[in-house]
Amino acid sequence: MTYGADRERVTRVDLHLHSHASGTASNWWVRGLGAGTEARESYTPPEEAYRMAKRSGMRFVTLTDHETIDGALTLVHHPDFFIGEEVSALFPEDGACADVLVYGLAPGDHEELQARRGNIYELVDYLREAGLVHVLAHPIYGMPRAVDREQVEKRLVLFGLWEFVNGSRPAEQNRLAREIATRTGAADLRQLAARHGLPAPPHRRIAGTGGSDDHGGVYGGEAHTVASEVGSPQEFLAALAAGEVRPAGKDGTAGRLVHTGFRIAGEALREGHSLKTPLLKDLALNVPLLRNLVPGKTEAGEQLLGRIPFLARLGESGIRSTLAGRYEEGLSGALRGTGSGFPAVDLLGSLGDLIDSHLYIAPYVAVQGYFGRERQKARMLRRDLYPGERNKPKIGVFLDGTDTVEGLDAPYRGLWATAEERSPGRVRLVRCGPDCGDGVRSLRAVAELPVPFCEGLKLGVPSLLDVMDHVAEEGYDSLHVATPGPLGLAALAAGVALGVPVVGAYHAEFGDYARSISGDAFVAEIVDAAARQFYERCSAVAVPLQATVLALRSRGYRVERYEVLKAGVDTELFSPARRDAGLRGFLGGGRHLLLYAGRVGQEEGLDLLADSYLELRRRRERDDVHLVIAGDGPYRKKLEARLGGTATFTGTLEGAALARTLASCDVLVYPALTDATSQVVVEAQASGLPAVVYGTREAGELVRPGVTGFVVVPGDKEGFIYRVEGLMNPKVRDRMGRAARERAANLSWASALEELSALHTRVSKIHASSETQPDHVSRTA
Repeated sequence: MTYGADRERVTRVDLHLHSHASGTASNWWVRGLGAGTEARESYTPPEEAYRMAKRSGMRFVTLTDHETIDGALTLVHHPDFFIGEEVSALFPEDGACADVLVYGLAPGDHEELQARRGNIYELVDYLREAGLVHVLAHPIYGMPRAVDREQVEKRLVLFGLWEFVNGSRPAEQNRLAREIATRTGAADLRQLAARHGLPAPPHRRIAGTGGSDDHGGVYGGEAHTVASEVGSPQEFLAALAAGEVRPAGKDGTAGRLVHTGFRIAGEALREGHSLKTPLLKDLALNVPLLRNLVPGKTEAGEQLLGRIPFLARLGESGIRSTLAGRYEEGLSGALRGTGSGFPAVDLLGSLGDLIDSHLYIAPYVAVQGYFGRERQKARMLRRDLYPGERNKPKIGVFLDGTDTVEGLDAPYRGLWATAEERSPGRVRLVRCGPDCGDGVRSLRAVAELPVPFCEGLKLGVPSLLDVMDHVAEEGYDSLHVATPGPLGLAALAAGVALGVPVVGAYHAEFGDYARSISGDAFVAEIVDAAARQFYERCSAVAVPLQATVLALRSRGYRVERYEVLKAGVDTELFSPARRDAGLRGFLGGGRHLLLYAGRVGQEEGLDLLADSYLELRRRRERDDVHLVIAGDGPYRKKLEARLGGTATFTGTLEGAALARTLASCDVLVYPALTDATSQVVVEAQASGLPAVVYGTREAGELVRPGVTGFVVVPGDKEGFIYRVEGLMNPKVRDRMGRAARERAANLSWASALEELSALHTRVSKIHASSETQPDHVSRTA
């Protein structure tokens, strides 16, 4: 007898437990390791399974081996044991399969059950007539296809006991099974029976049980069924038949399944089975370009296989720390040789080591991927069952150090802050690095990667395991990746593995950026090819402008779906009301103030700006124009030396300081040629500033020529001077400034959040409808 949390005297029984009598393995990655032979489903001797259940506090014990009671018959001498069996039965109309746990049966019953497995309706008829207590195991797990609405309805009618907590199934799947059952009443059951031409069921509600579904001899009893105090197995079965029970214990996790797999693999080796490595290659990074570079036999793969006997003896945490440690050591080693140039080029020499290191975590990647697909099936089923309960998607936004590198942090923070006010928890920002205590989820960095040509700036490289764990634990409906940096790549890999759609945000022309700061066309081609590989594997690519779609298509990007996602801005923070006469005097002494705000890097087109600005000053008869540069970066010292006293450098500005500076200047000048768009242009418009920008059709969508500013062809100094001088006319400048403010008024964070949510809702729906990937796991139970 054991006690519940409230000290109530209760009886606990693990109603789903396996021994070596269950036959050949269905743990899929263990089966894949076998070479010409098949490992068993379980290597736990029946007597050890019995002792394990007793050690975990179970009052009574049962075995539910697949299609056999041979193991159970060896335990009938224990007075606290009763026979059980797991029977897989078919729906004859469509071939769908359901697993049924049967208790209190005799050898003759076993023969009758096996004879009726081909027709689940005949099986249930026999169970009811014979008075055998039976439970539908893992109720919404489907074989060979996902369970749909029709299947759920039939299962509700056929079974009055459902397994609510299965210790080998994902929590989301268990929760949905419980929700479906508890929302179904007697009237619903009668209606469903009539709908499907089935007899009215004897049960008026669905009760729930729990079972560990343990195959490895390690987790028995950790999920179980609780009843009030009873004195014999017969009394417990009577309480079970009456539905006077409740589930308890732990849901399944990837770590548990990997642990179980290693236990089974270790026992398979001990019995003389041989193992092979090709499966490890298949379980590595799911990127065809990279997978093709992995040799059939690798050092990491051979080491992992050689360590199976050792790993099989470890606990769940020991396996994880051992494999994760080897993976992180290999990852750090592969990245150690990267310099301050382009890591994409440096990594070509260590690509084999980089991929090889991921083989150590292949079992976790694969099992997490399986669990992810099962979660997605549960979500699809929920949408099918309860179409009127559509909630806004939960979105994980992954930021690769953009606050210090590209200035993309601010817009995402604006979206996040608005989401927290309206619907807390629906948008989560994720970065790689130290926790700054600002509410952004920080994942630890296991290595660092230098930012190209930015001395001292580095991007954190996360553990793929950590990223996958985070995505799985948060239960994101979709992922939004700001840039294809180390965290972005890991998020994409996690999304692909877990079956979660990934939206890649395209903010910069990466090839042009590489060419600008390296001067090397070959480097630019490699960077652009890497970016293309990334975006082509996303479920959708979010672009700021329709013109960006045309540009990417013209460059050969094979992206299935583009989504235009307009920028947002805080129109209360960025406002003409922030104009400060004192600040104007400090910045330019009463002159016309031209403002550049952004990263001070050579790739931002600042040489073009400096050329045009100095020519403008030379032509003016008086010293009435001044350039303000708000920002910082590696090109600042050279630019300061060139411009001297004709420009004021403020350093990096954020928040209210940036808003005050924008409102206190007259014209925004923005020469960047590598940005697909710029947040600062929208912030300037909200502040009432017209803009003169270099660019082509993309810039034409950002700035309405002749209305909110002007677009100048790159390198056209005459055009730049002409447009800037035109905006020195107060009437023209004020008119365009008002128009710019009106345009920005429609770009609030609230509207941007609605667009983001709608985008991810569309992508999630399309992704779910296209998920037809066959299940590689024949069963976990």
